[in-house]
This record gives sequence, structure tokens and C-alpha cells, in this order.
Amino acid sequence: MTALLLAFGVGVASALLPFFNVEAYLPVIGLRSDPALTVGLALVAAAGQTLGKVVWYVLGARGTESTWLQKKLDKGKRRETYERWSNRLTQQPLLSTGIMLASSFVGLPPLLVMAVVAGSVRMSMTIFLSTVLVGRFARFWLLLEGASALWHLDLFG
Repeated sequence: MTALLLAFGVGVASALLPFFNVEAYLPVIGLRSDPALTVGLALVAAAGQTLGKVVWYVLGARGTESTWLQKKLDKGKRRETYERWSNRLTQQPLLSTGIMLASSFVGLPPLLVMAVVAGSVRMSMTIFLSTVLVGRFARFWLLLEGASALWHLDLFG
């Protein structure tokens, strides 16, 4: 139970503050825990990450309302580019789903950046939450399984 709570907490912390690294923490706690906890650890870490990224989503959504950003968008073709991408991501759910899945699973584009962008263009919260949770769960589960497989290899025997 403690391992699950810690994984959730580190997931939230790493989502909010990039210098906390859940990818470095999970293999360590995973190797010290019961192998039956692998799915649970991946799921609670993913849930923590998703919760933390919602904060960035909200900051992105609120940031677009600021007068400072509105002035920046009024320069050159910035508003046109912003509107074009906003329309693409909100009117094409397959595109936004694909981008968010890639970001949450592979890390490109960076998920923190994409959480802010998703909020600023008002991407569907359902798409945002589901893709971040699924992508992060798959990433963390593979990380835990990979660490376990490497740990149990007899490389020097």
C-alpha cells in the first residue's frame, strides 16, 4: 500500500515539477515491491501524472485569457496560427488524440508543453484525460516490466 501511495505522490510531483523524475523512481520501487504490484504501480503513477498535468492544462486555459498573451497574439500572424491550431485540435478529435497519445507515451512532444497547449486551445477534457492516463500507464507498465526483465537476466553467470 505504501508503494502505491508513494508512486501516486511521485507521479503528481513529477507532473508538476520536471526535476522530479517518476521514470527513475518507478523501476527502483518496482524492483523492491511484489511483482504482482506492477500493474498497480503503473496505474497509480499514471493517475498521479494525469492529475498533475490537469494543473498545467488549467494554467494553459487561463493563460490565454491574460491581456499580456492577447497582446502577443495580436503581433504578425500569431493569432491566425493560434486559431488554425486551435481549430485543428478541437475539431479533429483523431488528431488531438494521436498527438496526446504520442506525447504521453513517447514523450514527444513533451507532455508538459502539450498539457499547456491542450488547455490553451480548449481541447476536450475527456480526450486529454483519457489519452494522458492510457499513454502514461502503458509507458510506466513497460518501464516496470523492462526493469524487471533486465534485473532478472543472468548477464554474468
